Amino acid sequence: MFFEIASSIVMGGVVGYTFLLQSGSTNDAAKIQRIAVNAGLVVKEKKETRTIQLLRKTSYAWGTEYAYRLPLGLSFSDFQKKQDHLQDGLNNKRSLTDISLKDLKTINWRSSVPEQIRQILAKKKTQKEIFLSYDGVLKIKVYNEPLVTNFGADESLFDENKGWEVVVGMSRTGKIIHDFERRPHMIAAGATGYGKSEFIKLLIAALTHNQPKNVRFNLIDLKGGLELGRFKEMKQVTDFGRNPSEAKDILKKIQKDMNQTLDDLFEKGFKDVKEAGQKERIFVVIDEAADIADDKACMAIVTDIARRGRAAGYRLIYATQYPTNETLPSQVRANIGARMCFRLETGAQSRAVLDEEGAEKLPEIEGRAIFRRVKNEIVQTPYIQRESIERIIQPHIVIKSREDDSNGEKPKTGAERRKHTLIVEETGLS
Repeated sequence: MFFEIASSIVMGGVVGYTFLLQSGSTNDAAKIQRIAVNAGLVVKEKKETRTIQLLRKTSYAWGTEYAYRLPLGLSFSDFQKKQDHLQDGLNNKRSLTDISLKDLKTINWRSSVPEQIRQILAKKKTQKEIFLSYDGVLKIKVYNEPLVTNFGADESLFDENKGWEVVVGMSRTGKIIHDFERRPHMIAAGATGYGKSEFIKLLIAALTHNQPKNVRFNLIDLKGGLELGRFKEMKQVTDFGRNPSEAKDILKKIQKDMNQTLDDLFEKGFKDVKEAGQKERIFVVIDEAADIADDKACMAIVTDIARRGRAAGYRLIYATQYPTNETLPSQVRANIGARMCFRLETGAQSRAVLDEEGAEKLPEIEGRAIFRRVKNEIVQTPYIQRESIERIIQPHIVIKSREDDSNGEKPKTGAERRKHTLIVEETGLS
């Protein structure tokens, strides 16, 4: 009798699946096209109405990617503006029990069937998420499950990294690792409360953990020092600035030191510090860079670091919560290959960071961001607890006055701190 019941359930599932397929409830490709038409994403050409045309679909473990041809007259931005319509439409259900034949095939009929059905129904409540991109065809990635909303981090997260690599996020396909040796500079942008400053702290803690002997920081915290103040007394910190005036002084020292390093490289016949065998890397971290955006002298130095800093061993991390074409000049963007963009208020702000809209569509989840290197990828950035940061930096804290104990002079920084800027090790090239 049990198998008769099971057979009836299966047959009922087949009938139900056929009905759902015909109605478009389980066929996401057809559903997307219907949503596009209903949302007005069509063009009229002579007497015909044209919409997107499916070219291919590719299945992955995380879901499915659909590729569509756009009709002439529609743009990618048209679909970006309707992203909510597409995502909500895909999650629209005819009933609370949209169980497909595929779901029924996963049931082990010799085990607890009711519990398995409950699990399937619970999974069905999960909302699908989508991501749009365009490379000549419209690509819509439909993810079966949402991205994690909490990605905790402690010292163990960094143990597997090598060199100047840092885990910067979790995507639907796994951890995303950024190598500051390959792409030396990074922009971090995002509205208040979405994780930008926490991400900056993560980078500083990770780099200190990974390279305590070789990393140096020049920290400019234009929020009055409140965000990055805990790192101030680390021996790896060369300078710490809290206002635009101090920022200008620090940037001038950095440029002087950088110029000296480049001159030394030229005289010794090396193309960069890596070829010269210099292990030290100097990170210039500016949090809330918008506060110096109207200072032409400061921005000229920032642009110079972005343009020439790589060869001299300088790495720029440029962060702002007010990204515009003024606070993120084109020359800065052009020389920074990595961008972490948290939720922003407008599409214009998103374009200033990513060169396209999208960040304003991110869910209101702290730590959710779009990471751009060659292409955009949605990630959940790690959140590192204060206690973990303290454990990492505590061995490197040097409690001392900013005044020298012997003669009252301030400690020298930048090029003046070291007698020789460039430290060359023996290599096979020398």
